[in-house]
Amino acid sequence: MVGLVLLVWQPFPVLHDYPEWMYQGHIFWSLLSGESTYMGLYEVVPVPVPNAITQIAIALLNIVVSPIWAGKIWLAVYLLLALVTSVAATRRRDTSIERQSTGGARQLLFLLIIAFGPGFFNGYINFQFGVLLLALFVIVNARSSVLWILLFSVLLYFSHASVFAGFIIYVVLYELLDQRRVTAFVALMPSVAMLFWYSSVKIMANDGFNTGVGSWMQWLQYKIYTLAKQGPFHNLIQPDGQSFLADLHAIYLIGFGVNFVVAILIGCWFLSIAWMLLRRKTVSNFDSGPSAVLISVAILLVMWLIAGSNTFGVVNLGERFLIVALLLLLLQVEMPRWLVNSWTALCFVGGVITLLSLLALGNSAERYVAERSAELTDLNSYVDDIYESSRHKYFNHRLFIYANLGQYLMDPQQFEVPPGVDHESSIIRIIDSK
Repeated sequence: MVGLVLLVWQPFPVLHDYPEWMYQGHIFWSLLSGESTYMGLYEVVPVPVPNAITQIAIALLNIVVSPIWAGKIWLAVYLLLALVTSVAATRRRDTSIERQSTGGARQLLFLLIIAFGPGFFNGYINFQFGVLLLALFVIVNARSSVLWILLFSVLLYFSHASVFAGFIIYVVLYELLDQRRVTAFVALMPSVAMLFWYSSVKIMANDGFNTGVGSWMQWLQYKIYTLAKQGPFHNLIQPDGQSFLADLHAIYLIGFGVNFVVAILIGCWFLSIAWMLLRRKTVSNFDSGPSAVLISVAILLVMWLIAGSNTFGVVNLGERFLIVALLLLLLQVEMPRWLVNSWTALCFVGGVITLLSLLALGNSAERYVAERSAELTDLNSYVDDIYESSRHKYFNHRLFIYANLGQYLMDPQQFEVPPGVDHESSIIRIIDSK
């Protein structure tokens, strides 16, 4: 249903950042092919950017289809991969009755928390592909060859640095603690070398570590909120800048409450795992010993707590580490039955509200472009205005914020080239901003 709304009803895919990645992919291919439209305006970044798998894929698709269809096909690939991964994640070799009985619930959790979680609605499509690829690797990791590790290390590097970091931590611990294969580390060398190359350039450009949170109280509020964002409720903003639930405050409060109850459940899960370890009980899991998984999760959670709202130029970097940690736990660690049942029921409620919001959007992308105020052409000003005028300020997803880029890609000959590339981790850059 999500795919139908985003691929069929809209003239082009929305999902906040996604039109920006489509735009970059189109420019990337134009620069590589020698087309003159963007010559002198943009250039390809001369380092291996870890947030680039979508731009590369859409650029390749631009060879045979239009920019809009390239974006739709790539999003369809993601939807198919999400379905395949969710099925694979719940059909393990262990066929015990207990695991079979919770398979459907775990599949729903995987889809709503991981595949169609906040990163999906924010249009973090590179990150989302990385999360699914990491899930596939973890599912088959006990049978992973060195070449398999090499392939996934390169794919995950070009998906997103946060997922790649989780992959490196997991592989290093798994190979050291369980497999003891020194040769596996050789497979990581090309991708790690690219990371050092890219990081050195970022450091030289003074894109250093920044927590971006403030006081301890602000830090605590921010971390609780990022945990609650992993709930299934998403407050979708309509083209006029108002929440779909602007006049349905009671329903918004239900969704709001669902997300914070989910945050409490996740916290309880963390505490229950810690309690079992303190009592030296065995943590039931699927394919590997618990050490690599649990130590990886612990490291990722520390990284989540340390990273701020904008670290190394990446928005909500800590939240990305949290999602990777949750992915490893969902795939590898059994949860109590009461937690499965409670979490599933909340996901159903929050998911229904979000689905109704998506259906209510209808074909709104072009209407958004028409209604956007001329004096609010600056993106930051427009976003600030939405937050000031909206009654519902939390769990917002501004799906149409880059709709002008989507409209441009529908007919590049009719519109002027849109200004700017807003993302720090872009595969292309404006020549004047070097």
